[in-house]
Amino acid sequence: MAILDYMAYRKLVRAKAGKLVRYLFSSFVIAANAIPVLAALCMFVFTNTGNSTQMMKVSMISFTLFILFTLLRIFFYPFWLFKSSRKSVLCGLSLCLFTLCTYLYSVFVTRTDYEVKEVEICFANLPEGFDGYRVAFISDIHLGSMYDIDNELKDLASVIDGVNADILLFGGDLVNLHYSELTPDIIELLSKIKGKEGTYSVLGNHDTGTYISGNKNEINVADVCMIQNRVTSCGWVLLRDSTIYLHKDGDSIAITGIDYSNELLKYKHSLDNVNEFNCGHIYENVDTSLFNITVSHLPQLWYPLCDGGYSDLTLSGHIHAFQFKVSLFGYLFSPARFMYEEWSGLYEREKGKLYINDGIGTVAYYSRVGARPEVTLITLRKK
Repeated sequence: MAILDYMAYRKLVRAKAGKLVRYLFSSFVIAANAIPVLAALCMFVFTNTGNSTQMMKVSMISFTLFILFTLLRIFFYPFWLFKSSRKSVLCGLSLCLFTLCTYLYSVFVTRTDYEVKEVEICFANLPEGFDGYRVAFISDIHLGSMYDIDNELKDLASVIDGVNADILLFGGDLVNLHYSELTPDIIELLSKIKGKEGTYSVLGNHDTGTYISGNKNEINVADVCMIQNRVTSCGWVLLRDSTIYLHKDGDSIAITGIDYSNELLKYKHSLDNVNEFNCGHIYENVDTSLFNITVSHLPQLWYPLCDGGYSDLTLSGHIHAFQFKVSLFGYLFSPARFMYEEWSGLYEREKGKLYINDGIGTVAYYSRVGARPEVTLITLRKK
């Protein structure tokens, strides 16, 4: 961008633009390119004062503006730098206007426009008593990055209440950095987000305290304990490599939660499937003859879970579809498609199925282009 900005400035000079125009242009591009540096400085200051929520908001607003200003220049420069016609400039300005409107819509509308995706999934080994059982699944709330957290959580509670699910499962990343994001007011709001027969949760990589300064290589035990205590006070059950059993009409199924342990930390930003992860100890005392739903924050664990015969249905989050998912002539496009084998929606293999939820909150920047925050309503069916 700096090179393109310099080329643009040189064109203004050759066109004999006035000093004021050149000064305003230079000031704008310098400020726009300096945003990441200023955001990093804010992160450093707020991290050292312990104010993780304020840090997250300031840095995310900064990166949201940086992306906007960068996109506008990227789409305008080709029409102006290399051509001089009036028609070309008008095309560039029109594309910039479209980009501006689309981006602002993704920030102020799509980002909080909850979508209920209803999915029926059939299984041959599902017990008769659970035919028609309704499972609501959400993931990646990221409390610290919610801009209007009270209203956003109230809206989420209303949406989940409206789907009338038998059970609610949460796929991890409740906070962004620190347990302090779970204030008493937030805990009260979260307690209203629930299924009729209970709410069960797992930890995600952001819940482990490893994004706090000085805690990158192993889980912050104290932070995780505080999160567990506060999650429990919400009325949610935190599954940490543990299993609960649901009973209905004389039949039973198992719900297993994969804990985000130290063993998984090295995979938190991995793009590859985690084939070598040993799941055996998690299911050591689990009745494997029962139909099993496993909640794993990382979708990359699906292969060992599925191939080992542990999980019939794996529910995951983590990827968010990179907060960018648009349909072009029936083709779903997202940068995530080129980085992950499984990145959004339902996937099936012979021994099991995987559903990846696009998440509720945002990270890095306040925008969801097409990838609306998702509440998945899964209806289990006997094949």
